[in-house]
Amino acid sequence: MLIIYLIVMIGLSNVKGEKMRKIVGIIHPFDLYQIFYIYEDGNKLKVMRTTIDNIPNVIFELSQTYNVYQVDLSGAKHYIQGIIKKIQEQEMLKYNEHKLNIKCI
Repeated sequence: MLIIYLIVMIGLSNVKGEKMRKIVGIIHPFDLYQIFYIYEDGNKLKVMRTTIDNIPNVIFELSQTYNVYQVDLSGAKHYIQGIIKKIQEQEMLKYNEHKLNIKCI
């Protein structure tokens, strides 16, 4: 039972020896600059600051550069849904599929 619990907690990608990477951002719609963090197995790899208008482009570029497929965004839900839609449009143009798992938390 303990082994099953550990596998679930660590994640299936870590069982294969891969690193778990994630982009995390808290969106403040009325702030000009937004900050995003890239984490690998809970350790902060990079901090990225961008303007609010450039959020979809930065998230898409960071996901490509760091091979990140998990994005957690927090903040104003309706605004974040618009950002997610723009990112997914870019994904469809480039890959013809949605590779990123974007969560609005």
